[in-house]
Formats: sequence, C-alpha cells, structure tokens
Amino acid sequence: MISLPKLKKLAEREGTPLFIIDHDVIRANYEKLHKHLPRLDLYFAIKANPVPEIIQTLYALGSGYDVASIQEYQAVLENIPSKLRGKKLDDFIWDKIIVANTIKPVETLKQIANYNTLMTFDNQYELDKIKEHCPDAGLVCRLRVQNVGSVVELSSKFGVEPGDAPNLIEKAFEMGLSVEGISFHVGSQCANIENYLNALEASSQIFKEVKQRGHKLRLLNIGGGFPVPYDGIDPPFEAMAKKLRKEIDRLFPKNISVVAEPGRFIVATAATLIVEVVGKSFRDDKWVYYVNDGVYGTLSGVIFDHIPYHFNAFKRGDKRLSAVVGPTCDALDTVSTSEMLPELNIGDLLYVKNCGAYTNGSATTFNGFPKTKILNINV
Repeated sequence: MISLPKLKKLAEREGTPLFIIDHDVIRANYEKLHKHLPRLDLYFAIKANPVPEIIQTLYALGSGYDVASIQEYQAVLENIPSKLRGKKLDDFIWDKIIVANTIKPVETLKQIANYNTLMTFDNQYELDKIKEHCPDAGLVCRLRVQNVGSVVELSSKFGVEPGDAPNLIEKAFEMGLSVEGISFHVGSQCANIENYLNALEASSQIFKEVKQRGHKLRLLNIGGGFPVPYDGIDPPFEAMAKKLRKEIDRLFPKNISVVAEPGRFIVATAATLIVEVVGKSFRDDKWVYYVNDGVYGTLSGVIFDHIPYHFNAFKRGDKRLSAVVGPTCDALDTVSTSEMLPELNIGDLLYVKNCGAYTNGSATTFNGFPKTKILNINV
C-alpha cells in the first residue's frame, strides 16, 4: 500500500477526489495468480476496471482479455502495440480476447465477424444469431452452476443447465458452428471452494458425453470469482488454489486448455481513493460527513458490487460512530452509516483502500459532478 505521507502529498498536488492506481500491485496480483494456478491462461475481465493503462500493463505480462461489449473489444485493440493491428491481429484476437457475455447484439456480431473470435453462448436463440452474423466464431458453452455464498450471484441470468448442455453443443455442431469448449462462473468474490469443485465435475462429465457423441472439446474456462481482502479479511486463496490445481489436473488431461477470467483479483487491491470533507452536520446522534465522491461516482460499487467501503482518516483523535455520504442531492448517495472516525473538519481528507474493482468503471456524472480524476503510478 502507498504510504500515508505519499497519499497526502499526491492529494495536495493533484487535488481531490483522487483515484490512485498502483500498477506494481496489479503486476504482483497477476503474478500471484499465475504462480498458484500455473496451468491457467489468464484473461483479464476489463469490466472490473477499464482504464487503458491497465490494459497496457497486463498486455506486457501476457494477459488476454475478457470483454462484454463491442466498446470493451475496441478498447483492447486500441491499447495493444500498433504492430499487432496489422496482419497479426487475427491471431491475437483468437488467442487473447474472449467475448464472455452470452448475449450479444446483432450489430456487435457483425463487427467482430471474420476474426474467429472466442465467444460464449447458452441458448438456441444466440446460436441462431451467431450462425447468421458471425459463423466463424469459436464458441464456448456457458453452464449454469452453483453460486452459493458468492457476493455477486450470476447464475440466475446466465448459463445453460448442465443436463441440457450436451444437446445444445451438439445442435451447434449440427449448424456447422465450431464449439471450442465449456465455461462457467461461480459468482464474484467466491470463497466457497465447493462452487468450483462442483462446476469442474459437471464440466468434466459434459466433456465426456460430448466426446461420446463424436465431438471434441479443447477448452475449459473457469471464469473468475477469486476472492480478495475486504474489511481486513484475507480469504485463503492459496489453499483454494491448491485444491483447484489438484482437481483440474485430475479431471482434465493436459491437452485441454484451461483459462480463467479474473477481474477483481487483479485490480481490487491496486487502488486507493482520497476524498475531502466538504460539509458536516450532526444528525441522529452522530456526525455526518459530506465528501466529494460517493455512490454515484467512484464508490458505485456500494450499489452495483455489494461491497461496503470504509473510510480511514489521516487525522488522529478519539473515534466515534459517524456517517459518510456523497455530494449529490440523493439520499441514496450514502456510502456508510457506521464509520469509526475522529471528529473531522471541512477540508480534512479521508481515504478508502482496496477499491480498484467495480468502482470507477460504473461511475456516473449524476447531478453534474464530474468523474474522479485517475492517477496511474508505477506504470
């Protein structure tokens, strides 16, 4: 983590609110994931934090990219070396980009046709669109799997039931499409290893059944969901990774490519937000501090990502229960009603740690407040 004196100095130099992204932490997180799950090819889910500099940093590490829209697709291509925008681009797209959104607009499919782009599907209607508008795609069938205990649940919206997957995959082959493999997602911020183990077992059975029907799959995508530390809780990632390594090797031979789509794990701990107290009041027996960023801005993850973000003061003193709210006119713009803080004055600074995932990416300009300034360090 950046030292407190350096945080204050950056805030004084750049102004607030200020969102600081430390690329040394991004590199360390990527390498940690690669070290403990060496068999996996990593595709960064850029929705977690779509800052161009992050795309560039991860490209240098050999990362691929999980994209969900044509805008994210283009953001990747705009931030790779120019030498790859020529004759080598086709190979790069196939090997380094996965369109992981199972539902894609027709216009998107038309724009990415003729690149053999990997993409997911989970229903017949999507296959029909792909067949008509992007038949050269490499398809990955997404399964509906357990998301028990995950902070952000995904299976209610995506994935075919495992029992129906072989028939759907066979239908794709009958349509003349190329099915490369299977994917699943156990939910974001998942500390329940059973979600992964059950999904791996189900995927293995589908691989076997599809093979018995005369088709060969060569790719397994285990999604993301790897947990990161919030509120001082450090999930047992190393222990989880050890079990995952063992189970993947048991169920899937070496000729099966195994990939993952980490987002939160790579960027969550890499960013710190600094805000300024712009107002204060005493309400409901506690101090309420109004700061210049909130849930309509960088701390949008409170709403969209279900993560509680907590404030730390540079100032010392006796702490008491306080609330911190954002600058907009909406009462929804309440970041926390239970912060332990010293009494603050207008102009004092607060900082929020581990806010690099699903925050600035979903920020808005509601009420006309501009998005927070982003500062990339150690790029």
